[in-house]
Amino acid sequence: MRGARLINEKAYQCYFDMLSTIPCLAEQDEIERDEIDVKTFQNQRPSRSVKDEIFEFNKTHRLNTVTRLVGRQGARVDHTKLGLNHVDRIAMIALISISERAIDGKRIDEYFRPEFFKTNFWCLFASMFGFEPWHSLIECKRYMRRFFHEAPNITTLKGGWNTPYNNYESIVMPIERWLVKQGVDIQTGIRVTDVDFRSSKTRKSVQKLHYLKNRKMGEIVVGDRDRVFITIGSKVADSRTGSTNKAPSLVADKRDGGWSLWAKMATKVPGMGNPEAFSGHVDRTKWVVFTITTQGPLFAERIKKYSRAKVQGQQHMLSCIDSNWGLGLHVPFQPHFRDQSPETTVMLGYGLYGNTPGNYIKKTMTESTGEELLTELVYHLGFLKDVNRIKEVTVAIPTALPYATSQFSPRRFADRPRVVPEGSTNLALLGQFVEITDDCVFLVDYSTRSAQIGVYRLLNVEKPVTPVYTGIRSPIQWANALLALLQ
Repeated sequence: MRGARLINEKAYQCYFDMLSTIPCLAEQDEIERDEIDVKTFQNQRPSRSVKDEIFEFNKTHRLNTVTRLVGRQGARVDHTKLGLNHVDRIAMIALISISERAIDGKRIDEYFRPEFFKTNFWCLFASMFGFEPWHSLIECKRYMRRFFHEAPNITTLKGGWNTPYNNYESIVMPIERWLVKQGVDIQTGIRVTDVDFRSSKTRKSVQKLHYLKNRKMGEIVVGDRDRVFITIGSKVADSRTGSTNKAPSLVADKRDGGWSLWAKMATKVPGMGNPEAFSGHVDRTKWVVFTITTQGPLFAERIKKYSRAKVQGQQHMLSCIDSNWGLGLHVPFQPHFRDQSPETTVMLGYGLYGNTPGNYIKKTMTESTGEELLTELVYHLGFLKDVNRIKEVTVAIPTALPYATSQFSPRRFADRPRVVPEGSTNLALLGQFVEITDDCVFLVDYSTRSAQIGVYRLLNVEKPVTPVYTGIRSPIQWANALLALLQ
């Protein structure tokens, strides 16, 4: 696995709107068994959608974190005490209200006092969303606004939702299967290498796409009625997987093409943003994540008992605040895979800081094998005396992600292009690196909304774009948030 995510009922409205149109896999099985023509669903909602499946799952699988922050070698930290003083609270309220133009290009640590980053609030906030002090202050502000309604739940995570299984099986598989049934031609193993634009001083019109397939170059001429949607940049570009006994390779030369295509486009026409602002700091944006698969109760039950969770997965996350790596452990509800055996538990480890040696393993995360990453985690959880027994029943597979937090990089407004660039006649840009006012990157809702904007505008769909939710306009939400910050 290269990551995991929580979703939120209020903050993911665009995402859920899209998922409400996709039948869940069980519903698709019934449609195929009864030989129902899929065209009958083009103008109506399915009887049981992927959204319905997620909502039903979260009625019975609710988060309730009792142990959230891990101190030195397993010491429990009282995370219900946020540790903020009045200076911090005033700074946060001011940040929510301040104009983004006033903080253009600023870092988080250029705004808050140094002591703020030692508070429990910062540990909870940063480990949940993936922030580091050097990241963009604008993105931090947007998160505080977007998840304002979740302030009372910051210590319990009660507002967090999960999919029934991992995101590939719960989300990607039903979408892909449904689109194929609708006649969509999904081709894999093809890399778009360049884009040609028609010559014009005022308009942006894609003329031709260049691609590489099976090591052979090809071209697609774009017709007058065609529309082109291109995802720019990638958080998972150049990711590489290691093994129990091998550290993952760190690739920093953009060889996968996820960034080079955007860079080429930006040199050809204006208004295409600045990819280097996000992809030029691999030493800072890199992460290592590691999938942990353990057999039997030894390790899994130790974690459950330590977390004081009634059901495995209820705790969701443990963050080791004493870790030089900023280690965290994501514990999903089990099973995490449809064909997972009852004796198996799957978890995900990750680290916020990629350049520092570990506390026990004196290497950086990118230099460490899966076994070494597991050992460091076991050390921080206070289970070191059982480490050899744990390693006998547990496998840890590491993956290096050079651009994991690139979307949080400090940036100027011009660095992110619009979804439909000014003067575009047939091109929309999608993904985490376009500019959507007031919205939060690193959320799948952001990418979904970028596609919605692109489709509606290029195809002249007369529907409103799903609005970005924020609770800051509600007096009740303000009262709840202020009470929470006083903890």
